[in-house]
This record gives sequence, structure tokens and C-alpha cells, in this order.
Amino acid sequence: MARATAGVVGVVLIAGAFVLSFVITPVFVARLPSDTNAQRTYTGTFATLLDARAVAQGNLAAAFKQNVPMTVDRSVVVQSTAGNTALVSDTRTTSAAGTPVEKTSWAYALDRRTLEPKSSYPKSWAVVNAKGLTVSWPVGAKKTTYTGWVPETTTTTPVTYSHTETRSGLTTYVYQAGIPATRITDTQVLAGLPPAIPEQTLALAVQFSSAAPAQKTQLAALLPKLGNPVPLAYTLRGSDTFWVEPETGVVIDVKRSQQRMAGVVSPIDATFIPLLPVSDATYQQTSAAVSSAVHDANKGRDAISLFGTILPIVAGVVGALLVAAALLFGRRRASRPRSDSPA
Repeated sequence: MARATAGVVGVVLIAGAFVLSFVITPVFVARLPSDTNAQRTYTGTFATLLDARAVAQGNLAAAFKQNVPMTVDRSVVVQSTAGNTALVSDTRTTSAAGTPVEKTSWAYALDRRTLEPKSSYPKSWAVVNAKGLTVSWPVGAKKTTYTGWVPETTTTTPVTYSHTETRSGLTTYVYQAGIPATRITDTQVLAGLPPAIPEQTLALAVQFSSAAPAQKTQLAALLPKLGNPVPLAYTLRGSDTFWVEPETGVVIDVKRSQQRMAGVVSPIDATFIPLLPVSDATYQQTSAAVSSAVHDANKGRDAISLFGTILPIVAGVVGALLVAAALLFGRRRASRPRSDSPA
């Protein structure tokens, strides 16, 4: 009886090791945790910053500020889950010299393994119809080109693997993205920018802008057709570098350079004519934010290692020993000589 029990338990442990490693871990462990609450701070400088209030008042002389210290506080939180789908919020507050100048918050319905947006999710979730990666990389990031989401412009851009680099003691994949000048369409971002500018102020801005002579002539000719005040449009251009721990997909560090340009839209052919630099910012995660990301990556790596490697090996080895012991015990009993009973 003991031999049979040992054999059965051994087989169960071996099967369990297989299920734990190839079913439980990839499906339930190696994915975005339901308790994700990543708080990251970035610091840097606005080389140029346009004061929206001064522009709205027509005070162009006081509108331009230079070398202003900046911070970005970002919070990525899993608000709810439905199976393998997570409702994830991405909230950002940008401050200039300690004063908030922009607040945004986007919500996405994401696949918890690929981190790609999903089209099927609970009806009560109000999410952005995004494409590509929005808040992080998938578990098991590859040396390839991903599609990245740009929320300010509601467009996508390629995010390309560049090289492998050690960052804060971890092996990371470095990805780079370039954003060409693209119209800003997000209503939250536009709400913090001047929607229009007095015609007189615009004429002055055209006169002293760095635009080419041909552009200045074009703008001067368009002025009477643009109305007063003149509606403004904006573009975003930038470059990003991401350091990603590939096993967990956790972003260890980020460096960003972004430029926003104000301009007008031609009533003739609807083309964007650049006019004034709104902001020119360069910023990167703080050392404390990097340390927090390293902690998150190590926590995820430990969980994947425990359930995907350590426990399956232990269960498999113990199971194999039990099966071997049961077989050996059975063979010994079978080979033991039988004694004849006296008549």
C-alpha cells in the first residue's frame, strides 16, 4: 500500500511541476500584477517655456521663459481586472519651478501579458482607444521594434530595440523612439494651451519669430483671413529612450526630449504653419524612481523564478524520487524468495 501511495504521489508531483511551469506561471504569474501601483518622478529643464496666461493677455514680452526647472510626477495604477484584462490609469502632473502647468489622466484596457490594448472589456470601463504599448513593455520583452502610443497626439510611433546595457545592476534592453512633428489632438493637453492669440500679438510674433522670410510673408498675407483672435494649433516633436528589464517588462529608466510648437492652420490648404515654440523640455527619471523600478523588476523576477523554475524543479525531483523508490521497493519484493509451508 505504501509503495502504491508513494508512486501515485510521485506522479502527481511530476505532473504538478509541469503544470506549474508551463501553465500556471505563464498564465497567472508572468503578467501585469493586479496590485500594480508604479509611482515615478522625472526631473529636468524647460529650455524654453511659453506662459499661456501672458500670451492670452497679449503680453508677448513676458511670455517666454528660459531654463525653468521642471518635474513630472507619473502614476500608473491597475484600477480593476477582468481575467487577463486590466483597467490601467496613467496620470501625469507636469510642474515648472514647482507650479503645476499640465495635468493629464488616461485609462486603458490592456492585455495583462502583452500590455497591448484590448477591444473587449467591461462596458463600465471608460478607456482610450489606443494602439501599441501605452504604459510599459510585455513580460519577456524582445529585441525587436514595438509600436508605441503617443497620447498627446493620439498616434503611434515605432519603438526600436537599440542595444543591451546594464542599468542599476540589471541587464536592460534599450529602446529608442522618435516622434516627428505631429498635431496635438488630446483635449486635456490642449486645455492647458492658449486656444487663440490676439491678431496684433500674432503680427508682432511673426515679425520677431525665427521663421524663414517666405513663411513670414505667407503668415502676413494670411492674417486678415484668420479672424481675431487667431485660433492656434500645436505640434509635438520628441525623442525617447527607455531602459527595460526584459524578463518582467518593467521600465527601469526613461529619458525624454520634447518640443511643442504653436502655429496656425492655413484656411486655404489646411496646412500647419509653425509660429512660436511653446516648450522645449528634457527630463529623466530620478535616482529614487529608478530604484523603485529596480525593486519592482526584482520582485517580478523572483515570482517568475519561484513559480516557473524553483518549485517545479523541487516538485519534479521529489516526485521522481518517490516513483523511483516505489519501483525499487516493488522489484525487491518481487525478487524475494518464497518459503514453502510444511504439509
